[in-house]
This record gives sequence, structure tokens and C-alpha cells, in this order.
Amino acid sequence: MDDMSDWICYRDRICYPAETFLLRFPVENKERLISAIISNAFLNEKIPFEQLKTIHEEHSLATLGDFVLDYAIIANFPVNETVTPQKINDFREQYGNNTTLHRYARDCLHLQEYILWGSDQRMKKIWNQESTDMLADRFEMLIGALYLEKGLNGVLEFLQTHQFFKKIDAL
Repeated sequence: MDDMSDWICYRDRICYPAETFLLRFPVENKERLISAIISNAFLNEKIPFEQLKTIHEEHSLATLGDFVLDYAIIANFPVNETVTPQKINDFREQYGNNTTLHRYARDCLHLQEYILWGSDQRMKKIWNQESTDMLADRFEMLIGALYLEKGLNGVLEFLQTHQFFKKIDAL
């Protein structure tokens, strides 16, 4: 095998768990998925392929994911005659705040199992530290990548499949 086909096999292998067990479909843009699940600490270690160095944590995916998630949350808001902007905002905050998203990502999706952590991060299980909401950012990055891959309907289907609202209510 040549270097490029070795890289493609490795890339596909690191995407496979997230595609199979989390997203439940193979993505077209695997580098974008990797950018949502790779940590800079992982890149600072000895890595098997230099191509990984060109894939950085894509924080713009978190911004996009945050907006898309806000829309999905608001679209799920039960509309009636007593709806006020404050009630809508409270609903959005209930499901979209970083602490809630972190707990949902950690306890319901087990997102920490799909992220390429640095060895020190994995050893310390930094996703369990009280002061962190890093999985909320990763969840938003994943939502952003999912939106670019499958559009809004793909995001809504993902949230429904993973019982986003029901499981957050149960947290």
C-alpha cells in the first residue's frame, strides 16, 4: 500500500465509531468529522500520519452548531397563546446551556468515547472535571458538522434518534 491509501484507511478507521454508533451513517467529509472530534492535545503527540496535522479543531463548527441547535430547540418549543419571548428564551436556555449540553453529551451520548484525546487528557478523564463544559463545545461542533453534511433535517433526526429533549428532561 502507498502512503495515501494507508492514510485513507487510518482516517476511515478513526471515523468509523462515530459514524456507526453515534451518527449512524457514513459521512462524506471525514476530515470535517475528524475536526469535530480531534483535540489539539492529540495532535501534539506522536501521530501516525502527517495528514492529521492539517486537520485542526474546527471551532467555527461550534458556532454553527450552536446556532443550528438553538433553532432546533426553538422549533421544538410548544407554541400556545401564552407564549412570550421570555418563555421561548427560557426554553432555549433550558436545553442549550453549556452545563446541560455537557452532561447530555457525557452521560447520554458518551461523546467522550468518540473524541481523539491526548493521552494526558484521557488519563485524567478531563470531561469529568466539574469546571469543564468541553463536551458541550464538542457536541456543538458535531451538530455543526452534521448540519453541513445532512442539513437541518439531518440534525433534527439526530436529536430525535438520540432522544435529546427527553433525556435532558431526565438529567
